[in-house]
Amino acid sequence: MSRSGVAGDPRGQERRTPRRLPELVCNLLLKGTNTPMVDATSPRSAPMPNSIFLIPLAALLLPACNPDGASKPAASGPSLQRFADCGELRTRVAEAWTESIVQSLYGYGYGYALDAGAEDGGDDSGGDGPSSYSETNVQEEGVDEPDLVKTDGDYLYVAHGSELSVVRSWPADETEKIGSVELDGTPFALFLRGDRAAVLATVWEYHDGGGGSESGSDPDRGESTGSGDAPDWAGDSDLTMSTSTRISIVDLSDRSAPEVLREIDLEGWYTDARMIDGDIYVVSNLYAWFPDGLWELVSSLPLPEVDDWSDEAALDEAADTARALLLPSVLAFTNSMSEAELLPEVRDQVPGEDADPVLLTQCTDVYRPEGISSPAVLTVTHVDLDEGDAGSAVTGTGLLSDGWEVYASADNLYIAQTSWWDWWSWDEDMDLHTDVHKFELAGSDTRYLGSGRVDGWVLNQYSMSEQDGYLRIATTDFNWWWGDSDTTDPANNVFVLQEQDGALEQVGELRGIAPGEQIYSARFMGDIGFLVTFEQMDPLFTLDLSDPTAPRIVGELEVTGYSSYLHPAGEDHLLAVGMEGSETGEILGFQVSLFDISDLAAPTLADRFLVESDDWSWSESLWDPHAFTYFADTLSVPIYTWAHDPDTGTEESFSGLLVLDVDLDAGVLTELGRVDHSDIAATSTCPDDPWDDCTDTGDFAWMRRSVVIEDWLYSISNYGIKVTALRDPTTEVAQVTWYPSE
Repeated sequence: MSRSGVAGDPRGQERRTPRRLPELVCNLLLKGTNTPMVDATSPRSAPMPNSIFLIPLAALLLPACNPDGASKPAASGPSLQRFADCGELRTRVAEAWTESIVQSLYGYGYGYALDAGAEDGGDDSGGDGPSSYSETNVQEEGVDEPDLVKTDGDYLYVAHGSELSVVRSWPADETEKIGSVELDGTPFALFLRGDRAAVLATVWEYHDGGGGSESGSDPDRGESTGSGDAPDWAGDSDLTMSTSTRISIVDLSDRSAPEVLREIDLEGWYTDARMIDGDIYVVSNLYAWFPDGLWELVSSLPLPEVDDWSDEAALDEAADTARALLLPSVLAFTNSMSEAELLPEVRDQVPGEDADPVLLTQCTDVYRPEGISSPAVLTVTHVDLDEGDAGSAVTGTGLLSDGWEVYASADNLYIAQTSWWDWWSWDEDMDLHTDVHKFELAGSDTRYLGSGRVDGWVLNQYSMSEQDGYLRIATTDFNWWWGDSDTTDPANNVFVLQEQDGALEQVGELRGIAPGEQIYSARFMGDIGFLVTFEQMDPLFTLDLSDPTAPRIVGELEVTGYSSYLHPAGEDHLLAVGMEGSETGEILGFQVSLFDISDLAAPTLADRFLVESDDWSWSESLWDPHAFTYFADTLSVPIYTWAHDPDTGTEESFSGLLVLDVDLDAGVLTELGRVDHSDIAATSTCPDDPWDDCTDTGDFAWMRRSVVIEDWLYSISNYGIKVTALRDPTTEVAQVTWYPSE
């Protein structure tokens, strides 16, 4: 499953188009810290306080990420058709590669190719197990989402380091790690179903630029992620990297000795996944990078040169001439390639064996959009968690494009692809739109149902929701990062789409919400919805969606700051996490808000809790709702604070878990306490040194998740677990250390 290739300018001429950022950096920016590109629980991967500055930096760097080399063709329509044969697929890839080469040589714009609640989980009234416990905070009931920790009440299952750990969690004061299994790659999340777990891991493969490959270490971790020796990063400047997603099916019938039954490697970047009744659906993207020999072929052609790079007419003329020269040669090159070099592969084996990879999807199982698309294959792969034997059906449905925003209901999966790439590459006023593709989730028979298009771009999965066959989708319609726009100010919209005769037709719309602002969070719940937009103040809009053909605004509340995640709390309240701000828009720090929505026409702010710090405070829950645990009238979220004293040059930081009491009747948020894992970090990192000296190195515990089991709070960091009383977090009854001192 190795791919190698080189990407570069065949003539070495000076270009105005910035070089594509490294694939790893782009993926990190695209997916945020929720990406599985680093070991989320390794002490080596704990974020330093200044990582907060990556948030505004991402807005500047994202345009330079160009996974497929953006091209000039007009925006393609959303309709999809199957490829008739592999020859047709090769032609499409050749066209996409040609446009990528033309853009790299004559492009005058940036190229960017993104086409693109914790419920009551258990009530085990029998036996000696706990009576209630929290589960992963998910968007839709019955649609599980992968996360780094799962629980069944009696045990915690945690993906960290290079292993899956099993921790006995009941009784609370007897919590201890009782078993583990070592896994290849970097595990970052898992699904749990009875005595089975499916652990998702990133496996890196390195290429030497000459066709050779080896497994090795993640440079951000410095430890092995595969079976081979770590490459010499300092001395191998030609080393390139590709990834696959490994799904390890683990037997948990003996919790003290979990056993890997099956390893499934899916070629490509992990995007997202869902599980419904044991059926796992994994969405991944495989980019068809320029293969070895393609640039040599390009260099041999008499392509036109441009003397004046400010002459856009000359650039366009040269690009048209080059396109005509390139396409026949690139097509001949593509026709010489095997299907395995164009399509993703899957390796399905039992541990210790070395099975040969096979195609995950056939040419005729891949859909294509109208017009020229990116040279990438997005795949929806189905795996049955109940099937432990290697060789059991692993099926894939492909799309010749890429996409990063995934939403799933209990019946259907939607993939949103925003037209960043064609807009960024060629026209300052290119139409900004999002294509939405709908797939039916029916076990191994994942079928494409239809596509639609809406104006604007989609923030995240919570901007989409399906009810009674209607998809509600919220967008921001403004090219706020560059160039001109059809409108003077950004505008926000809600569209309603319905599948009709193989297409997602727009049946309702609400346009022009909060001109001059952009969406920071959205939530749809049954017949009502909520939007938060922000520029300097934070309007919370309440929506009536009972008539799909006529969504409307019911009420509006303007407060300072903004909310980035909204969570239902009872029937009449919303909990929200976000950042407080001044009336001029200055960001002041992380906050939790409680909104009273009993009257949709007049929502009110019942209470807010600001995490105060002299410099800044933030939380992983701002962008990852899996870090948000609302259970038993309490809210637990990780927080990070940092303060610098310019007079003394000293710094103070805190990383831990904030626990709040949520009194819906009184409409009040009250701090119950905070949980700090710095003592576990000290024991693990420098057990033989005084803790005061150790903290000078900047080591601290990265708090990640929390689980509630009855009246006990389990806080999980990259160093271990603490068990404390839920309503008195200072009362500790047990502790688990991932890296105990010798």
